Amino acid sequence: MRTFTSIDLQRQTGDVQRAASQEGVVITSHGKPRNVILSVEEFCRLKRMAREAVPSDLLPRRSVVVRHVPDPLGYDVRDFERVLDQMSDDAVNGINDDAVDVELERVRNMFRRNGR
Repeated sequence: MRTFTSIDLQRQTGDVQRAASQEGVVITSHGKPRNVILSVEEFCRLKRMAREAVPSDLLPRRSVVVRHVPDPLGYDVRDFERVLDQMSDDAVNGINDDAVDVELERVRNMFRRNGR
């Protein structure tokens, strides 16, 4: 574990951060240890070991995977803004009413089967 003084922390912030990303860093003031700087990963590991909650903003973000499922009404939903406009225009004009009714019934049946 590396040690830096509080003056080092002020003058060499980048060096202290780089060291802390590899191992804990002790910050001393007047020759006495005052603080420890850890990487986020190490902090989270210690929180888990202590069976304490890890703040959600420190958890790694998982990338969102969107799987394209064909729309049962035939809309190309890859351009969401455009398809919203198209769907609202079609709804106002009564286009696809029969297909919408079929899809709504399919969803209702699915919920009935699942006890909802």
